Amino acid sequence: MKKIKVFDVRVDEKQALQQWIERHQDEVEVVLTTDSFGGEHLTQLEDIDGISISQTTTFNDEYYPILTENGIYHIAQRSAGFDMYNLVAATASGVKISNVPSYSPQSIAEFAVTRTLALVRHTHRIDRNVALQDFTWDLAVQGRTVESLKIGVLGTGRIGSRVAKIFKGFGAKVYAYDIAPDPTLEGIVTYVDTLEALVKDIDVLTLHIPGSPENKYVVDEKILEQAKPGLFVINTARGIVLDTEALIRKLDDGTVAAAALDTYENEGAYFKNDWTNKPLGDPILSHLLERDDVIVSPHVAFYTDEAVQNLVDIPLDDVLSYINKHTAENIVNP
Repeated sequence: MKKIKVFDVRVDEKQALQQWIERHQDEVEVVLTTDSFGGEHLTQLEDIDGISISQTTTFNDEYYPILTENGIYHIAQRSAGFDMYNLVAATASGVKISNVPSYSPQSIAEFAVTRTLALVRHTHRIDRNVALQDFTWDLAVQGRTVESLKIGVLGTGRIGSRVAKIFKGFGAKVYAYDIAPDPTLEGIVTYVDTLEALVKDIDVLTLHIPGSPENKYVVDEKILEQAKPGLFVINTARGIVLDTEALIRKLDDGTVAAAALDTYENEGAYFKNDWTNKPLGDPILSHLLERDDVIVSPHVAFYTDEAVQNLVDIPLDDVLSYINKHTAENIVNP
C-alpha cells in the first residue's frame, strides 16, 4: 500500500485528518508528525510516496534533488501561499508544488471587513480603556460609519470580490484595481486603471493579491504617498506585498491613520508559535505590537472550521492524485 507522510500537523487539524484517513483507508496509509520538514527527514523517505507540508519559512533549495532521488516528485503545501518555495529550483529538479488556492475565501473576506470595522470604530481602544475602567468619551474613540467610506480593493479575485460585495452591502462606495477586472462585479465596484489612481481618494485600502515575487512591495512608500491623510490599511493577503518599514513611516507622518495586519513579511518564525514571555528577535514586529495605531493578528483571517477542513482535504487529495496519476489539480509550477 502507498504511504503519505504529513508534516507540521497541528492539533486543530487532527479531526479533519482522521476523517480523510478513514475515507481512504483502503487506498493509502497516512503517517502524521508534528515535525516541520527539515534536512534530517531526507533520509527517512525510503517507504514514503508523497508528502504534505505546512511550510512557513523558506524551503531549502538543496532538498529538491534529494527528494527526487527518494522518489518524491510532489509537495502538497497546506496553504494558499507558496512563496516559501523557489519554483524555478523545484521545477529544475522535477518537483511539483501544489497549494490550496481557495480554502475559504469567505472567511478571509469577513475578517478583512471585521478588521476594518475595528479600525474605523476604534474597538481595540475602547476595549483597552474599559479594561482599565476608563469609560470616558473622547475623539480617540469617535468613529465613522462604513457607509460614509470610500473603500479601495486591491485585487478582486476569490477573496477581494467577496470583500467588495460585503462593503457594498454596508452602503460604502467601493473602488478596485485589478490587472484582470471582473465583469460580474459591475454595479458593485468602480474599477480604476492604476494602483496610484486607486489610493488617491479612498479611506480604506484592503489588499487581496497573491504573494508572488512580482508583487513584492507592490504597496510601497511611493504608493502610500499618493493617499490623502488618514488612510486605513488592511492586509489579509501576504506580508510581502506591503513594505512594512514604509508603512511605519507613513503611520508616523499621518498619511496612514491605522493599519490592521494579519500577515507580516517576516512572520515565519513567529506566527503560529507561542512566544509568551520570550524576547522577539524582530525589532520591526516588536515595534508594530507596541503601536496603538496597528492591530496585528497571527495570520488567522482564514481560520474557521470550513477552512481547516479544506486545508486538509484538498492537499491530501492532490497527494493521492499525484501518486496514482502523476498529476494533481492545484499544481503551481506545471
